[in-house]
Amino acid sequence: MPHIEWDESFSVGDAEIDRQHKTWLGIFNKMHNFLIKKDIESSRRTALDSLQAMQDYAKDHFSFEEEYMRKINYPDLLEHKRIHKNFDNRIYQYYREALEGRLVLNTEIIKIIRNWLLEHILVEDKKYNLFAIQQKSLKADDTNTQ
Repeated sequence: MPHIEWDESFSVGDAEIDRQHKTWLGIFNKMHNFLIKKDIESSRRTALDSLQAMQDYAKDHFSFEEEYMRKINYPDLLEHKRIHKNFDNRIYQYYREALEGRLVLNTEIIKIIRNWLLEHILVEDKKYNLFAIQQKSLKADDTNTQ
């Protein structure tokens, strides 16, 4: 399973959100690198640190992204927030299991997180990007017809 490499297909049209997504992909890639190394001695600590970093960053990023969606009056904000909450709950559950010694990062968990990030950025976040583009176009049309 490869790293997630940023390219312009990930862009949601907002420089700050794009920067945050790049940082988030970096956190994922760090977890991925850990898995490749398979350093058993540090596996529990690295799992905890990585999952905590993922959850902390998700909290800040989701808050920022949700505020952006409020500003553009995105109609599916509540559904998007639900998706964010579900991911946050999932990462928290992984963290609790790692803390209790019942979970070690493995390829299945990394794959789940990777797939969620890709699906979320490339599909769900693109929806509010498209909405923002449409809103700008409508405003431009209104200005041109007046």
